[in-house]
Amino acid sequence: MELRRDDPTGFAEAMLDAQLMAWDCGDNSGPIVFDRGFADIVGFLWVEGLPVSNRIDWTCRELRFDGPVFRASPWEAIYSTDEERIQGWDEAIASDEAVSRAWRCYGYDIVDLPLVSPSDRASFIVDRL
Repeated sequence: MELRRDDPTGFAEAMLDAQLMAWDCGDNSGPIVFDRGFADIVGFLWVEGLPVSNRIDWTCRELRFDGPVFRASPWEAIYSTDEERIQGWDEAIASDEAVSRAWRCYGYDIVDLPLVSPSDRASFIVDRL
């Protein structure tokens, strides 16, 4: 998390590189579900008050996911911080709002996941694929 703290723009570029590697690994023989996507990076940059590079914007516009985009909204009853999840509750809300806005900005529809168990969430997703 040092890169995120010390160089958020570099962190965004590293996120993009990781997402591009995941994008290139798909075999296209069936549905692929990604945990994150390109527009998440834009939301991160907006929260940090940083500009979106042409490379990131181009990627969001040209490498399109087939919908839907599932949103796991912040859920206060289960939310906690750790070494990877460093945002407090208010920051998590702001981040979720920015990321959701970024997905919509790039033309995606968002489907909110219900606040239920992981297995019920998985069923909800599978039923919609």
